[in-house]
Amino acid sequence: MPAISRVHSFTMKNLFLTLFLSLSGLVASAQEGQPVANGASKPLEFQIPVSAAFDLLGVNPSTVMRPGNIRDFKVDWSFQSYRLRPNLAIQAQPVWELFYNRPNLRKYQRAPKLMKMLSTLDISAGTVEQQTGENLFDRRLAIAGKMTLFRSKDPLDDEDLFRESTETYYQQRERLLLDRNMWLDSLNRLPPVSEHLNQRDFILTRLNGTEQLIEDMDKRQKTKISELSTLFVKQHWNASFLDVAYGRAYTFANPGLDSLKLSTDGWSVWANGCFGIGRRFLISGLIRYTAFTQRTRQNRLQQQLTAGLNIRYGSPKFNFFAEVIQQANEKLTLSDQFTMAYGGDWRFSRNVMLSYAVRTIYNRPVVLKNLVPVVSISCMMR
Repeated sequence: MPAISRVHSFTMKNLFLTLFLSLSGLVASAQEGQPVANGASKPLEFQIPVSAAFDLLGVNPSTVMRPGNIRDFKVDWSFQSYRLRPNLAIQAQPVWELFYNRPNLRKYQRAPKLMKMLSTLDISAGTVEQQTGENLFDRRLAIAGKMTLFRSKDPLDDEDLFRESTETYYQQRERLLLDRNMWLDSLNRLPPVSEHLNQRDFILTRLNGTEQLIEDMDKRQKTKISELSTLFVKQHWNASFLDVAYGRAYTFANPGLDSLKLSTDGWSVWANGCFGIGRRFLISGLIRYTAFTQRTRQNRLQQQLTAGLNIRYGSPKFNFFAEVIQQANEKLTLSDQFTMAYGGDWRFSRNVMLSYAVRTIYNRPVVLKNLVPVVSISCMMR
């Protein structure tokens, strides 16, 4: 009886082990057709742009926002005063999430140009609380959409970026998969009896060794792809882009705990473009049309044109900028004030970027009237 019990126990353990290894083989076989190179280290963004909603509300460190697109959900925090009153914005890409956010990029790479352009559409919403007087604060809400019309470099659409490393990887991995399937098949053909214990241990040792080789190869390939991605972004961080955006702004108040008073404040449409010079410089420009309600007794509608120029120097990890912004009315009469800002970006991790600036507002000819520090933190939700 004890011998029968030991054989029964041995048989059940090996049965479960064989079943587990078989299921692992099925899962791995199902994943063989997914290109690791096309699924690793994506998305590749040249920078983490601040949301268009914050751009509309004017709480970005840089008024001339740097064009670009992202492929993940994002949250922005902005501080625009000497008080710690954080403003919040969220950003998402509906077309990308619905149609192209897949384990590999083949569907995106084979999509028509129109769909690739639509995949850059991002929707954002943000709220701010701005001080309008002593102990007076203005609460505003903005909803905006932005799309990239042109980009000189799209790493997700570059089929040659990982081609060489991927072909070598798949050739080596294919041989290891054949070896693993051979050892797994040999294990399944062994009868579950104690006489074959030594042979079973030998096969399991070889099978585990082959699985470990596959796992190590996958890790090396992922590291290789990550290095290629980092190099690509470093070489092309100042690629040319052209973005267009539209948004609406609202003011809101909470007269009571369970009530919200929302009113339209205005709307805006704008375009941002940039191009690189050499490996260190990036020139960005902005043109914006805004229609908003001036808060007087008559609530008169005002129209405003804004133009700006921004010069950046640096790298994808950190850069510094200087910009100048000029506004005019609908008759193209220049405003008596103009703004200059100085700041930079510091991307201290793959998912987080700190942006900062000091805005200086001048009256003509050049008389300093105000100075405002602005800081924002952008965090990718991945």
